[in-house]
Amino acid sequence: MTSREAPAPGAAAGAAPRRVGMVADVMRYPVKSLGGERARHAFVGPYGLTGDRRLAVVGADGSVVTARRAHALLGYRAVVADGDAAMRVRVTAPDGRGWDADDPALAAELSAALGREVQLARGAVGVFDAAPVHVVNEASVRAMDGWLGREVDVRRFRPNLVVEPADGEPFAEAHWPGARLTIGDSVELEVVSPTERCAVTTFDPDTLQRDTAVLANLARRRDNFFGVYARVVRPGWVHLGDPVALHPAPGPLQP
Repeated sequence: MTSREAPAPGAAAGAAPRRVGMVADVMRYPVKSLGGERARHAFVGPYGLTGDRRLAVVGADGSVVTARRAHALLGYRAVVADGDAAMRVRVTAPDGRGWDADDPALAAELSAALGREVQLARGAVGVFDAAPVHVVNEASVRAMDGWLGREVDVRRFRPNLVVEPADGEPFAEAHWPGARLTIGDSVELEVVSPTERCAVTTFDPDTLQRDTAVLANLARRRDNFFGVYARVVRPGWVHLGDPVALHPAPGPLQP
């Protein structure tokens, strides 16, 4: 057993942990609702991956503008421009023009694209829907391929971590809420809830062409849930290929 396969210290007590897969993809989205980037590794802090969703588009009243209603945001791509520090963000428009995130010209561009006044604002702890880390099972995505008769791009679901399951079992993650995951030799996550999907999944991440079949199938077959949200119990680095172990939730105390 290698050091990365060993159970991490401090993991949840209870039934013995079991290896459920490995990290197949690491993704972050420096600006909420904009396209993001893949990474080979990332530091997972108390508020999620460094650089993930630390910026958001906000309206004149300070409310966060998301792609659920402003679909045009998905056509812009944000990437970290200063490595692991993840403080400098670069945004590229669909036509290839680019700006630093703090450039007033970017705010003007997004305002014109959305037809309303907006700007970018930085949040100290990130802007998340339910929890800082979103995990998706690669086998679940491939099961959707069978439903639709074509390949489904995992980026539609905007995960942070994609787990390739050891047993190839789709939708195993539906049983993870309440349990903990250890990743590599340091990171520990507590799975807090399944992820309820929205209209963002209906847009191709490259062309923005709309395809409602993805969401319709999730609603019919999975009660509109796909993937899980997790909070960070113990920070650390995650890398492509890191083993992922599941620590089941402890059962009720026996009298």
